[in-house]
Amino acid sequence: MSKATISDVARKVGVSESTVSRFISGYKVRNAKRISRAIKDLDYRPNIVARNLKTGRTGLIAVVVPDITNPFFASLVRGAEIAAGDEYMIQLINTGDDLEREKWALKRMIGRVDGVIYVPLQESSEAISNKSLGSLPLVFVDRVLTKSNGFDSVLADNCQGGFLAASHLIELGHRSIAFISGPLSSTPGRERAIGFNKALAERGIVQNSQYFRESDFTSLGGYQAMSGLLSLKVRPTAVFIANNLMTIGALKALKEHRISVPEDMAVIGFDDHEISDLIDPPLTVISRDAHLQGALAMATLLERIRGINQFPPKQIKVDVNLVVRKSCGSTCHHRSNEEAKFEDTLSALTLT
Repeated sequence: MSKATISDVARKVGVSESTVSRFISGYKVRNAKRISRAIKDLDYRPNIVARNLKTGRTGLIAVVVPDITNPFFASLVRGAEIAAGDEYMIQLINTGDDLEREKWALKRMIGRVDGVIYVPLQESSEAISNKSLGSLPLVFVDRVLTKSNGFDSVLADNCQGGFLAASHLIELGHRSIAFISGPLSSTPGRERAIGFNKALAERGIVQNSQYFRESDFTSLGGYQAMSGLLSLKVRPTAVFIANNLMTIGALKALKEHRISVPEDMAVIGFDDHEISDLIDPPLTVISRDAHLQGALAMATLLERIRGINQFPPKQIKVDVNLVVRKSCGSTCHHRSNEEAKFEDTLSALTLT
């Protein structure tokens, strides 16, 4: 075990002990590269317990997510972990889509962690308030609460994602487009629906109400929603599915019903994954950088913890983009122009 002290590091670099201490605590100091090299050369290991007692910090950051089985949240946590570096360890809390567990977990944060990266289950959740968490720094990721104006957030451009998905299908000639949405009580569920509907409205397309299915961001939910669409007398020719787990469930339902993608139905998912290229046919998706979202959330949280900058709440938005593969085909072969006009008229009559 190394016996090097902070005095040894300071002496080797030719700076004060307080400068080394500030470097270890994450502050910007002169000679940072030399201090870092000296720490490695001397194998210096700070006494974390003593430091935490002195600073009043725990060295822990809580990351609260609703479903750790979702690959997006796993990537988000990894991005946050990389951004935290050696200074902080992450305590992962999976609420399992349970509001009561979410409330219980957040109440136990005070005094146990230095900050929280929080993915709330619903916008209307009352799990936190400015009073309940006191001065504990918190950053929302992926979702926010209705009453969260006083907190930082890092979201994807969900509206643009829904818009890009619907626009792509329309450009391929589709008019009978279904949408399997996440819960409209959540930020991504609501905003992706807004973007999707905006694209249809701008092109004068009235969606058949039967083609909208609100689900729950789970594989089972996607399976059930797609099964419902396939039971319709007039099926949609294309579908946008608002997250990766629901896409898996929907594809399972299509396979069981022997529906060929994209020949019988074009499919677009939300969130890219390594398996998207391995699916047959490879899946067209709306992609966003989950690692970046996690890293930005951690960087913002660390700024709050260190008190380096006293700034107004940040609302950071991460770009999305359309990744075109083969699950939508090149053009819509399901309908002639006359059929398109008939279906558009039928949809309009259905809604009036």
